[in-house]
Amino acid sequence: MNARKANWAFLIIVIFYILGSLSMLFLPESVTSNLLVTNLMLECILMLPVLVFILVSREKPGQFLGFHKMRPCTVLMILPFTFLTAPLLTLVNAISMFWVNNEAVAMLEGFQTGNMPFWQLLLATAVIAPLFEEITCRGGFYHAYRKSGSPVKAMFLSAMVFALIHMNFNQASYAFVMGVIAVLLVEATGSLWSSVIYHALFNGSSSLMAYMVLRNDPMAYADQEVTAELLMYGVGSYLVITAVCLPLAYAVLVWISKHEGREGFFTEMRKKKKDKLITVPLVLALILCLVTMTGLLNAVIVKLFDLLA
Repeated sequence: MNARKANWAFLIIVIFYILGSLSMLFLPESVTSNLLVTNLMLECILMLPVLVFILVSREKPGQFLGFHKMRPCTVLMILPFTFLTAPLLTLVNAISMFWVNNEAVAMLEGFQTGNMPFWQLLLATAVIAPLFEEITCRGGFYHAYRKSGSPVKAMFLSAMVFALIHMNFNQASYAFVMGVIAVLLVEATGSLWSSVIYHALFNGSSSLMAYMVLRNDPMAYADQEVTAELLMYGVGSYLVITAVCLPLAYAVLVWISKHEGREGFFTEMRKKKKDKLITVPLVLALILCLVTMTGLLNAVIVKLFDLLA
């Protein structure tokens, strides 16, 4: 699987995602109101086209995706690495909230997360989402782009894909940063399992905090007024915390790479290739994502329904 096939896969994913979202309008409420079922459906839409292209390309899925063993100490060190990089993601999220709402919290409120069994929330957000999305983005897209172009370009392009599949500007902002961090972790360990664990820990901790709040007060976030002054305070605080945590996260990443015998991964990532990564399907997928994220597609669909009614 190379960059051209990856871009076609991305376009198919975006089209299927839009059609899947529209199909939710015609499904029973018992399905659309269930976070676990809806999440599984949408994650399958993301992952299946990539797996099909990998098989069509006659790649060995496990080898191509990068499911390799890691040393036990490496697995343990992913925990501090996750929590040391979390302030950066929170900072980016806070900055984005000057212009857009916190979509992740709105989604959890919409599904009445506080009233659902915690194991369902954990399965949906900390198992299914990390596994499916890492197979898709770091496993499929990153390795396809890396095969065709330089690792650095592949890192940023796969991070962009990861950001755009969230289909809203709030989550896209910190998902892009998370995508870059996850690639660095994959390169430092040589295993996709590292980014799966990283993603699961981040999602799981975020879901746990949201669940505890919503369990006590289902409207806690909706009733909270997020002012510009409050955001400024949050951004300032997390700037300081991030400045302290990022060097420590870098030190942990270097330790992990040495422990896995991959201390030269930064040098390896600087290698350049001249193959073309950006093709027409990628541009079309990007346009469709932006049309969806800005609400233009939704407005057109509503208008069409009004005309047909």
